[in-house]
Amino acid sequence: MDDASRGEFRAKNEHLSKLTNVDYIQLNDNLGRTGIRNLLADKSLYRYLLFIDCDSKVVRNDYLSLYLPFCRAGIICSGGRAYLDAPSDEQFCLHWRVGVAKEVVSAEQRSIQPNKSFMSCNFLIDKDIFHTVKFDERLKGYCNEDTLFGIELDRNGIVIQHINNPLYHIGLESAADFLAKIENGMRNLHKIDRMLESDPLFVKSVTIMRCYHRLKKLRLPPLISIAFQITRYSIRKNLLGKNPSLKLYDLYKLGYLCHARNWPND
Repeated sequence: MDDASRGEFRAKNEHLSKLTNVDYIQLNDNLGRTGIRNLLADKSLYRYLLFIDCDSKVVRNDYLSLYLPFCRAGIICSGGRAYLDAPSDEQFCLHWRVGVAKEVVSAEQRSIQPNKSFMSCNFLIDKDIFHTVKFDERLKGYCNEDTLFGIELDRNGIVIQHINNPLYHIGLESAADFLAKIENGMRNLHKIDRMLESDPLFVKSVTIMRCYHRLKKLRLPPLISIAFQITRYSIRKNLLGKNPSLKLYDLYKLGYLCHARNWPND
């Protein structure tokens, strides 16, 4: 399904409609990350849906076979994510370091808190379950629709199964583009927090929101916002460089979250 791309991309992808067992649909209006996933599920013909991000690469030749035993009623199964041994260029270093440190998690570790930090880049789901939850289309842009999806699964008593069947994440962003998306993600976190009225399940499920709410009780976000504005560009200089610090990355996210606390809920 083409999400209202420009003409040159439509022309490039026209041949997909000629492939056996492929339905290629072009949309005139852009639905975004959440809306198009929901529509794809609605249009699908069969019961079990496999979601794979387009910037992913298969790690194992038996990738599909490993998912087959989980094609059962009421099942959602996550395969996880992997990264190559090094980024192809230093401009991708921040994204690569963050991904390796925070997203490469074994099935055994993920199973301890199965619905926490859900990633939609690589998962199998029964269509009946998907129609019960779906992605929340009120969220726009990048980040945290996965977080809300995992929480809604939890709220409906649906537990995510985990297996070691990762895909390589090969679509790394430059540091500047990655930070822009992270900032959008922090704004989305505020939006979810307001939508759910600081629901304890949401706050408990997201580490940075737990930290933010602790700071909020101490009335510290305004001070952190001021500190963030003073240090923001020096921290960005490190994060955009050859040797970005993950500690500074975490501080940047928290500072941005505190700074964005009074922004309009767009």
